[in-house]
Amino acid sequence: MKHFTSILLILLIPIIASATELTISALSGKWEFTHMILDGERERRVNMLVEFLPDGSAISYDKSGKEKDRTTYLIKDGMILYNGKRGVEKWKVKSFQTDKLYVDHSGAEMFFERR
Repeated sequence: MKHFTSILLILLIPIIASATELTISALSGKWEFTHMILDGERERRVNMLVEFLPDGSAISYDKSGKEKDRTTYLIKDGMILYNGKRGVEKWKVKSFQTDKLYVDHSGAEMFFERR
């Protein structure tokens, strides 16, 4: 058991070390919403740029780089509360690193990469 615990810690340390605390400051910047997985199996490419600003604003851009939409967001209790077209969307943060973000929005798994 002692050896198992040591091996487990060795395996988990890189994962723990790579995790970043989710704050508005850490999230701020441009992110590419690369793809989403629906129903745990169907992958759908998105390739949309979203910019999270330090003032709590979020801007989405179309494929040509023009501003498409502007809204607001908050970070609370491990979630990004994104004020979408249908009201506040609760994005449960599954994983956040300096260059990758993985959230679950009502069963839709959403993947972002920092640009």
